[in-house]
Amino acid sequence: MSFVRSLAAALVLGAVFAAAPCGAQQTSTPLDSTKVATIHRLLDLTKAPVMMATGFETGLALQRANLPNVPASFWDAVAARARASIPQLVDSLVPIYARHMSQQELEQLVQFYSTPVGQHLIEVQPLIAKESMEAGARWGKIIGQQVADSITKARNP
Repeated sequence: MSFVRSLAAALVLGAVFAAAPCGAQQTSTPLDSTKVATIHRLLDLTKAPVMMATGFETGLALQRANLPNVPASFWDAVAARARASIPQLVDSLVPIYARHMSQQELEQLVQFYSTPVGQHLIEVQPLIAKESMEAGARWGKIIGQQVADSITKARNP
């Protein structure tokens, strides 16, 4: 791999990992084992590991398409390494949840996501997010067009 390709690959990796959830800061207090278990249960119920893997794979596919000169073997190795390290990424989220959520709140979330409506929300949330982004893009396009039209109209009364 040439220097330019190596540099491009490194930059791509940096961008991909910057978009993924970042590791937690070190906590100064040890985490309660019950809280850790509850957080893991919540992350499993919400399918966080699957969603993180899917999001990473999607971003990686886009990078692969945008950088066709980077060898496929590089992308394959990145994907394999990422898949293998998803458990470490999940573990890095535990202190973040612990810092921002009480044990009672976590238990309430586990209880909710254990219900049929909670599981349904998990299933439809990616569709809701996708359709919401599309609605936002349409809205932004309309606003942009309105502003462009008003500027054109002001210049040509």
